[in-house]
Amino acid sequence: MHQNAKHPKVDRRAELLKVSREIMAEKGYEATTVSEIVAKAGVAQGTFYWYFPSKASIVKTLTIEMQNEVQAALMHVFTEPRPIEQKIERSIKEIFGILSTYRDVLALTHLVESASENELVFEPYHRLISELLRYEQTQGTINSSIDPAISATLIVGTVYYATLQCYLYNSPLSIEHFIEETARFVCRALGID
Repeated sequence: MHQNAKHPKVDRRAELLKVSREIMAEKGYEATTVSEIVAKAGVAQGTFYWYFPSKASIVKTLTIEMQNEVQAALMHVFTEPRPIEQKIERSIKEIFGILSTYRDVLALTHLVESASENELVFEPYHRLISELLRYEQTQGTINSSIDPAISATLIVGTVYYATLQCYLYNSPLSIEHFIEETARFVCRALGID
């Protein structure tokens, strides 16, 4: 009786993302070539282009993956029955935790983004946080006179810059201190004492 040896199916797309991320983290975006990626992944160049139209699309895909994780964490935190101060601190802590695993992607996004890609990266956060702020205003937990859209933009910018300080620019301050101060800053800005 012949046994059909089954090999685990390889997720080529996931493998190409993983390999691309490794090479770009080691060599940088500009120095990384599609030829190197396919050689290390053990696939034909056409396979790369089947999944990704360009090297930049790898960065875009990784950025979207990162965004999805952050958005899921924010939704989870803000649906928990906690005081708003704890939600803010917990959400910032979650974001820092997720972005710590995406340091390399942060660096790539920071280098490769244009104005339109900047919008792609940040718009979903702006929209989500603006909605969360509007909801909290209806609950009376944050200052009703703030503009949720502008505040969301400022909060995203503050948290993003704080993560860059910690993960790309190697601030001498501890990450925990950055998280605490960022949470305090956001709470004060929202009129939460």
